[in-house]
Amino acid sequence: MREIFKLTWRLLVIAVVAAFALGATNELTKGPIREQVAAAADAARIAVLPDAERFELISEGEGGCDNAFIGLSGANTVGYTAQATANGYGGKIEVIIGVDLNGIVTGINVGGAGFSETSGLGSKVKNEEFRAQFRGGHGVFGLNGAGETSVDAVTGATTSSAAVVSAVNTAYAYILELMA
Repeated sequence: MREIFKLTWRLLVIAVVAAFALGATNELTKGPIREQVAAAADAARIAVLPDAERFELISEGEGGCDNAFIGLSGANTVGYTAQATANGYGGKIEVIIGVDLNGIVTGINVGGAGFSETSGLGSKVKNEEFRAQFRGGHGVFGLNGAGETSVDAVTGATTSSAAVVSAVNTAYAYILELMA
């Protein structure tokens, strides 16, 4: 009986020390992780609106979008970016689009922290070949001949392709509202 009591206390001490270590690690890494996420989001915005030098948040959680930013070069507005999230085959797909002042899409970024589309199929929506189809487009985007700007779906990944198109349309419509 005495041996069980000793083992129980040892296990309790180990659990408390481990919990304290995990908590301390979480507190130490919270700030740097937040900074890395912000830096990655800034890099994605720069990639989709390359004429912008900096971005200012103009809305969060409005118009079906996660967020929207105005892109500035000096004091001049050069365009807008918006992020929308859609449900793909494997989970959530975050899409960031850039639109210039003429309403033309300057680029899109596909992915997000939780991106989990099927490797070799749905994950191809992240490839430049698929994303380039949006650049220079405007209006309603559609798959395989539909919409004002048609986008060819990734073969074998129609659900993932449709999710990206849906997110682009949501973000694009919201940006047009902001520009009006």
